[in-house]
Amino acid sequence: MIDKLTYDEILEASRILKENSDIIDSLIKNKNLNDLEDFVSTVEGYSKYLETVVEINKDADLALQFLVTQKE
Repeated sequence: MIDKLTYDEILEASRILKENSDIIDSLIKNKNLNDLEDFVSTVEGYSKYLETVVEINKDADLALQFLVTQKE
């Protein structure tokens, strides 16, 4: 968990952000809407960031679990 969200909830939010940014990107392609393209790119980047945060936290959970079992 990260704060009050499970990893699956965060990954689902990431998936939805990516899916919707892909839809918007396909709708604005070749329309010269630079500000909207920048926004879509930022949303895609945030989606990837969320995935990375979950991966890092899962790895940290495993490391902490290992340390706890070694201490016992």
